[in-house]
Amino acid sequence: MADSKRPLESKDPKPIAEAMAGTLDAPVLHPRNPPLPPVPDRPRQCHFFLPGKRKYCSLTARMGNKYCGEHHFMAEAEAKKSSSTDSNEEQPVRKRIPCPFDPSHTVWEDDMKPHLYKCNARPKENPSLFCKDVNLTLQPEEAPASTTGVDLLGKLSHEKLAELIQKIRDLYAKHVPEIRASILSHSALDERKKITKNIKHAHQQASLLGHMDRLQMLSDPTTCFVEFGAGRGELSAYLKMAMDDHGSGTFVLVDRTPPRNKFDNSILGLEEIKSLVKRHTIDIKDLVLAEVPELRRDVTATQREVPVKEVTESTEANDTTDKDTKEAEYVEKKPVVAVSKHLCGGATDITLKCLTSYQESERKNSPLPSPVKGILIALCCHQLCHHYMYPNQAFLREIGITPQEFVYLTRMSSWAVCINPTKTADASGGSKASEPVGEEEHHVEADKELDELRTYIPGLDFDAREKLGQQCKRLLDIGRVLYLRENGFDAELVYYVDKETSLENLALMAVPKQ
Repeated sequence: MADSKRPLESKDPKPIAEAMAGTLDAPVLHPRNPPLPPVPDRPRQCHFFLPGKRKYCSLTARMGNKYCGEHHFMAEAEAKKSSSTDSNEEQPVRKRIPCPFDPSHTVWEDDMKPHLYKCNARPKENPSLFCKDVNLTLQPEEAPASTTGVDLLGKLSHEKLAELIQKIRDLYAKHVPEIRASILSHSALDERKKITKNIKHAHQQASLLGHMDRLQMLSDPTTCFVEFGAGRGELSAYLKMAMDDHGSGTFVLVDRTPPRNKFDNSILGLEEIKSLVKRHTIDIKDLVLAEVPELRRDVTATQREVPVKEVTESTEANDTTDKDTKEAEYVEKKPVVAVSKHLCGGATDITLKCLTSYQESERKNSPLPSPVKGILIALCCHQLCHHYMYPNQAFLREIGITPQEFVYLTRMSSWAVCINPTKTADASGGSKASEPVGEEEHHVEADKELDELRTYIPGLDFDAREKLGQQCKRLLDIGRVLYLRENGFDAELVYYVDKETSLENLALMAVPKQ
């Protein structure tokens, strides 16, 4: 029988492979490190090779230099390499270390001295309006030790917590009157309400401006409006529209940090004469309002700097003679209106202290009936209050709230804005968390240990805790109202928007007593 195998299977494949190899070209492989193309022939072209683009840099180098300014470091590296080769010495390895001014960025250790000179985080000389902790009611070292830490309510015994809750309810019934609701609007926000999707902020700003108009805070074009906790300055931008200001207004924005997307240019306006707008990056606790230059009558939209007094030999001699006996010449100030939308926690307390201190210092010399023409602050975040910042310490002593109980009071105030942790069954039989109401920045997650309180305190379910949190807030707020009344203001609390718009819907409003 003939062999049925194919020829390739019966023969050795090696001779065939060798024969085929002779007829094929050698494969061209892409080199891992291909040689560089020749250096550019264009005069003064940079010799730095860009591997990603497979070409040389197209920038022009200085006469006599091999590299452009962007790649001049290559010349330094080549010089160091050649010097180390000539000397046969090993160069030390460069090390990056955190910047002493701001550890969020690093710097070469050997370049530390020139970096510290030009670093943007370099501490600046404090201006005259800075005075450390000037608006604190008590200095931190004077504050009781029990108020400096975080004490959880879950550590209290059942009896102590029940007594504290009953005490708060009794104090609320005795000292907090009924608070009226007054939801107003202003035409300055009409256009924004039509175009914005998140209309809650527009409703709040419109109501605040409506109350300012009601209290005659917008009638004087020479007023200096100071926005505390200004953030982007959006409220001041609409305040300018409400005043129909054409360059005569003064707007001072105070905040600890400079935010992005600021409204400062909108406040300046498009008129030929711009409004006077100044942003001061400073903590309110350190702010001396009387030293803010923009409050002076002689600093206007056309004269934006403090006038410099010409010094002659005679005046210099007189000033030297009277230096120890003569007080500094008083400069008349503009009337001040203080505003803020949601000034969190202790920031409200130190703002009230700042304003009353300014009122007291200016009354000696000011021709105005009241240097502070009005105060309007939308309150929020009472859980961030601190005992040493609270301005009305006498009120706390009067109602018998100890420093430790103040901590518990602020802690329980967060229950008013807690997200309801309870689950409700939906139509399909599953579970769904109840939807939070109001602005997300004011929501507070309830503590797990506090959710167990109702197991040993009868009737303290979620709704009861929310009501108790509101009572804690109002106790703190009524102390602020009484503090302003003692310092010459007619002050009141007003619900300026409904609860569906914002959980933090209360505003503190004050004008000078007639």
